Amino acid sequence: MKKNNKIITIIIPTRNRFLYITKILNENKGQNKNVDIILIDDCSEIDQGNKVKKYCNNFKNVKYFRFNKNRGQSYACNFGLKKSKTNYVWFFDDDDFLDKKTLLEVIIYLKKENFDAVLLPMKQIYKHKLIKFVEPIKSQHTFKYLVNSPQKVSTSCAIFNRKKILNIGGWDEQLFGGTDTDLFLRFSKNYSFSTIKTTPISVNFAAPNRVTNNFFRQQKAKLYLLNKHWQILTLKRKIYYIISFILCFPILNSFKAKLKILNYKINE
Repeated sequence: MKKNNKIITIIIPTRNRFLYITKILNENKGQNKNVDIILIDDCSEIDQGNKVKKYCNNFKNVKYFRFNKNRGQSYACNFGLKKSKTNYVWFFDDDDFLDKKTLLEVIIYLKKENFDAVLLPMKQIYKHKLIKFVEPIKSQHTFKYLVNSPQKVSTSCAIFNRKKILNIGGWDEQLFGGTDTDLFLRFSKNYSFSTIKTTPISVNFAAPNRVTNNFFRQQKAKLYLLNKHWQILTLKRKIYYIISFILCFPILNSFKAKLKILNYKINE
């Protein structure tokens, strides 16, 4: 069996986003020796899926897989994790931007020493405009920060040791929102994060069909996270989740009422 000497596998779940995928793959050119890419098509429309598959054929280090039904991000990430063979994995959202310079800097760092996980700086982008620059959480405070702060986190800005993320059970496939937060909480409870200075990752908060833009999924996810991590979350973060849900409750009730009226009219 041929030994895999590559350093990192970039795992990218995608669905109906051909143009975003071409941008990510184009930034990867010339990294065949160091990088594997696993692209998981989570049941795109046939024409979109065919375009992605055909485009992937231009890259020797890209493996394309397609699901025949929509499985969700967590399932897709776990699938890619099991298929990967490198020491490190990088879960990357298909609408975020991976700069070629960042990738080169990451490879240099990973060659130097062994890490449980590393955090990268992030630029939060909304409608093509920079809204916030986020420095990585200081490594010695990662768990403390996560259980106390409602700040959004993104796995596009984190690289994990593959064996260690398998040790914590990978991604929670019962969760369809807040998946990054859940993964960070469980990982930081058991392992340490290191921070490295690289060109920032551009994280897109305005792409269409993004789970973080789905109001109802996010509220359901907050309740799930609150229940799952009740024992480790600080009082401050518990209050944040509870107040957030209470404030949104009238909107949720209004939505349910509209659904009941709609169902009644349909069944008349």
